[in-house]
Amino acid sequence: MTTHVKMVGPVVRGLDGTLADAVITAIETDNPDVDVDVDDQGGYIRIGTPQRCLLTRASLEDAMGRSFPLHQLEPSLAGFAGRMTVSDDEIVWYLERED
Repeated sequence: MTTHVKMVGPVVRGLDGTLADAVITAIETDNPDVDVDVDDQGGYIRIGTPQRCLLTRASLEDAMGRSFPLHQLEPSLAGFAGRMTVSDDEIVWYLERED
C-alpha cells in the first residue's frame, strides 16, 4: 500500500525570479530535515514540504541580502497548499488534520 504524503507550501508567481529563488532557499534553510519539492511551471512555482512548511523572515532576508518584511511577499503569492498562519517573523503552512 502506497501512502500519499500531503504537501503544503506557497505557490509563488514566477515573474520575479530573484524573489522566487530566495523563497526556495529560505524554505530549504528553515526546513532542513525534509525534502523541499519545487515545481517550476514558468508562470508560477509551487514549493512544498510534507505536512508543515516554515518560512522565516530572517532566512528570506538572508537569501535576498536585504530587509524584506513578510507582508511584502503577499502580492507574489498566487496561492498555497494547506492552511497558513502569518506573523511578522514567520509564515507556516500546515495541514489541519492527517486525512
